[in-house]
Amino acid sequence: MNWYDKAIIYQIYPKSFQDTNNDGIGDLKGVIEHLEYIRDMGFNTIWLNPIFVSPQVDNGYDVSNYFAIDPILGDSGDFSEMITKAHSLGLHIILDLPINHTSDQHPWFKDAINNNNSIFKDYYIWHNQVDGHEPNNWGSFFGGSVWEKSPNNNNEYYFHLFDKGMPDLNWKNPEVQKSMSDIAKFWLEKGVDGFRLDAFIHIAKANLEQDSLLTDARFPIDDTFYAKLPAVKDYLDSFVKEIKDYKPDAFLFGEASSATARDAAEYTRPGDNGCDVVVNSDNYGEIYDDSNKDIPKFFQSRKLSLASLKNTYVTWESVLANISLPTLTWGNHDISRVLDRLNLPEDNNKITKLLAMMLFLQRGIPVIYYGEEIGMHGLKYQNISDFDDQRAIDLINSLRNKSYNDKNILQLLNDQDEMTARGPMQWDESKYHGFSEKEPWNWAKTDNNSVATEIANDKSVLKFYQLLLKVKKYECFSKGDYQLLITKPNIYAYVRKIATKEGIVVANFSNKEQTFELKKDGFKVILSNEENEIVDNVLKLGPWGACALESKI
Repeated sequence: MNWYDKAIIYQIYPKSFQDTNNDGIGDLKGVIEHLEYIRDMGFNTIWLNPIFVSPQVDNGYDVSNYFAIDPILGDSGDFSEMITKAHSLGLHIILDLPINHTSDQHPWFKDAINNNNSIFKDYYIWHNQVDGHEPNNWGSFFGGSVWEKSPNNNNEYYFHLFDKGMPDLNWKNPEVQKSMSDIAKFWLEKGVDGFRLDAFIHIAKANLEQDSLLTDARFPIDDTFYAKLPAVKDYLDSFVKEIKDYKPDAFLFGEASSATARDAAEYTRPGDNGCDVVVNSDNYGEIYDDSNKDIPKFFQSRKLSLASLKNTYVTWESVLANISLPTLTWGNHDISRVLDRLNLPEDNNKITKLLAMMLFLQRGIPVIYYGEEIGMHGLKYQNISDFDDQRAIDLINSLRNKSYNDKNILQLLNDQDEMTARGPMQWDESKYHGFSEKEPWNWAKTDNNSVATEIANDKSVLKFYQLLLKVKKYECFSKGDYQLLITKPNIYAYVRKIATKEGIVVANFSNKEQTFELKKDGFKVILSNEENEIVDNVLKLGPWGACALESKI
């Protein structure tokens, strides 16, 4: 077993975690300051969003220098101190590594556009114009075409799946594969324990002259041509082999936003040079209100469906059973916070605890976004002009053109836009929650939750998370087999079983008391979000009640 098979991951958005120099932006010294807190919560692995030098067009995912820390976050000394202290506390560090693209300010790209004989020309994807326009009609995830004219050649375009300031790398070129593995080995030498491979499913592209047949937009987003193509595995092979030969226990945590369970199985198959685990961005059990076609899916109102969650995890757990571990997460920096997004029936701590228990004790690796452990909500902006990310701007312009009022647009954005999930960590009850003495880089109305108030309350969400993560380390919940049980529609229940122990988790997702019949004697409650009890082998669950039980086999 590898160390990461028992990973419990805490995701930190460094710009929003802790500011120690009062410039309103979080930094690596802020991470260092709270390493004991992270350890004491029960986490053993930290995932940091990008910390490399960047123009910050996309909050660090546009890298202009992979070998240095962005000065807004700190320097190499801070990084070394963070790694040394984290390891002394038994914590692993994984870095977010954008491998699909660089910044247009990266020396490779700057040389490619300024030097006709540049060896870096073939590091990127180019095509001449076709009949005076873009080579094809493919749409960028950030709006508009995937093609942008080369600054120094009006006849030539470069490919960018995201912002035009983020040109895609040409992974057909073996030198690109080697250069990216060299970057990874540089940071492994510095003590890093692994990487989240950002957008890795997009590194292969189809025939660049083939138009999309979709007609919903001038430049339709059609990932048929740039997601999960077979060549992705081929390109990963040499890249991953270089990394694993250098450090066999390096953890490669692949981000595959649209992957199915079978895709994940292919990317994590033992013996192949692939990822160790894959995280998917659509495993939240959400159902969408798609009745209003004016609103793109990302911004549509949604709610949690237990039926959807059951179908999702019985599939992922079954397909990956003898291959790899699923990742268990309610969200990340690219989506609004779970307590805002899912239109939950009530806003109370019992439901927050229930969500954590029923997801994270399943077979798999928990990935918990900073602040979830205190029941933190997202920022609530007061004006739509406060939103400056491209996806929000496009939505605002589209809905205003269709006569939507600003109040309704604002509500939609506050419920769904990812920038609401990137607010400052709430350490205390001061003006800026102990994050900084200066107004944070991303700031709006917040809730009243904080680490300080949660620590002082024995029944808080934070204290529950501490207990939950201890239970996650029990043998049956960290290594046991998984079986989802057939139950009433509003009950989510599963069994975890290993040689000498059996665990059961039961969650009542309703506002009425429910019962659950145990098939044998000997179970005891080891964690509960309320006073649930067992009477004559019947578990009685109050409204929104959830508990974990264990017995000897």
